[in-house]
Amino acid sequence: MAITGKNFSAQAIWDHISGKKRAEEDARLAHEADAKAARDALREAFEAREVKPEALDNIATAVSRAVERGEKEVLLFQFPSDWLPDSGRSLTTHDPRWHEKLEGFPRRAYDYYVKELAPRGFQLKVEIIDWPGGMPGDCGWFLAWKHPEEG
Repeated sequence: MAITGKNFSAQAIWDHISGKKRAEEDARLAHEADAKAARDALREAFEAREVKPEALDNIATAVSRAVERGEKEVLLFQFPSDWLPDSGRSLTTHDPRWHEKLEGFPRRAYDYYVKELAPRGFQLKVEIIDWPGGMPGDCGWFLAWKHPEEG
């Protein structure tokens, strides 16, 4: 609303400010709803994901690159910890049975590790890798390899 000589009053100014604040709040809420819908769609796609047949070759390539850099682990993937059934609580408390709570793709990825990677001598490290605002952020899945003499 434009303030003109015809509607010029303190009330018109307050009405204008109030309308502007309502419009800003409506836009913020719409943006938040769109962002939530996008996050929900991303989570749904992540949960439905399958371990691909070429996973072993892709992992071998990532490990080879990490070895060339002198590293002893590689980040396989990460996702928000609140996508875990317990929002990562079993990871932060170092529960040895953390993997029993997994669902969807994380469950399939863990089962793949047990079947394909653990027998090859690899270790899986799953941990919270960032703490925005002091709260658990992303969960990172690392594949590690130790020299047999390192124990």
